[in-house]
Amino acid sequence: MFQLTEKQASGTGNPESVFISWLLWQPRGADLAAEALKEVHKLARLDNPDPDIARLKALFTSLAGADGPLH
Repeated sequence: MFQLTEKQASGTGNPESVFISWLLWQPRGADLAAEALKEVHKLARLDNPDPDIARLKALFTSLAGADGPLH
């Protein structure tokens, strides 16, 4: 059987990998800033102090072009 040899988060990847995958799945001509803002709002609803989630949210916030905090 499969056994984890290291303690890892149960997520599918690091924040940068998730972000790049998301970018690659966006349709041609998509408004990336607007779509990123949608993701920021989704992540803001999570009540999770995980640093990976915070990093992913920061990546989307940066792409959305936000200067201040988004909630």
